[in-house]
Amino acid sequence: MKSAILVLYVAVSALACKSKEISYTVVPQHITESVYASGTIKAMGQYEVYSVNTGIIQKIHVEEGDVVKKGQLLFTLQDATPRLQEENARLAAVFAEGNRKGEKLNEINNNILLAQIKLSNDSTLYARQKELWSQGIGSKNELDQRSLAYESAITNLAALRSRYRDAKKELDYLSTQSKQQLSISRQIRKDYAVLSKIDGKVYKINADAGELAMPSKILALIGDDKTFEIDLQIDEKDIVKLQKGQKTAIRMDAYGDQVFEATLEKIYPIMDERSRSFTAIANFTKAPDQLYPFLTVEANILYKEKSNALVIPRNYLINDSMVNIGNERLKKISTGIRDYQMVEVTAGLKAGDLIYKPAK
Repeated sequence: MKSAILVLYVAVSALACKSKEISYTVVPQHITESVYASGTIKAMGQYEVYSVNTGIIQKIHVEEGDVVKKGQLLFTLQDATPRLQEENARLAAVFAEGNRKGEKLNEINNNILLAQIKLSNDSTLYARQKELWSQGIGSKNELDQRSLAYESAITNLAALRSRYRDAKKELDYLSTQSKQQLSISRQIRKDYAVLSKIDGKVYKINADAGELAMPSKILALIGDDKTFEIDLQIDEKDIVKLQKGQKTAIRMDAYGDQVFEATLEKIYPIMDERSRSFTAIANFTKAPDQLYPFLTVEANILYKEKSNALVIPRNYLINDSMVNIGNERLKKISTGIRDYQMVEVTAGLKAGDLIYKPAK
């Protein structure tokens, strides 16, 4: 009698333990595998504003939140020195242009005209003397003098023309050089006015009037006021799985559990050696109504998916390759696509099979 009661107790205990095991029925369903990435929101065309030159900020012409146009004045730096340099360059350019058109060339040109008249006259006298000499009139000495005067006139005219060309070339060069210097001075002074490179919004101003602006100091942050993109950091271990056009699920702390669709738009082909990551850009399929630069983002970039796949919960896996099919019996399986909760079974189980969650 006691033996029968003991057998019944053991059987009931085993049944009770069996009933406490958590089971799962293998079923086909859709599963995806994705790459995780973190990042931030950026305004389209977002850039940091710097001054080209060093100078005291005389005036700030915009405020944070202002919408600006391309070429609009943002900051004015004190420009007393470049203004004087520009004026000096302007005076030098005027002087050089005056010389190019002035007395020096006119004087040489007048001498050329006189030399041409003299050459014509000496040519006539020489020809006449040659004619007389052919008739036996006059002396050889007179003929030689006329010939020498004619040759001298030719040489003198050629020298004056060469002098004119050289002088004109020099004056043209000096005039061009002074005009270029004026253009440089104007550009330098122009660079003391900091302008917007794009149509957009002033998101941040990092300087005050009276502070020193330098080429290394960020003065402001500007970007598009309506369109935003997603700047993502991809771990080097995952980069080979990604390509342009892949669907991306976006979550932001600012929007809680809401998920937004995006598309991977660009992958920069160089790794940051410090973070061992690649930068990628994704664009929203439909962006939320309100976005701001530097909102934090978590992204899942889809690179594999399968419909009607046999799947089981990942926490039912034992040593990543076996499952409990009951009574502590283990069965080896092969796996495929996996997400954060489920894993595809490619061999070892079929639809309808019952498996049990491993005891902790």
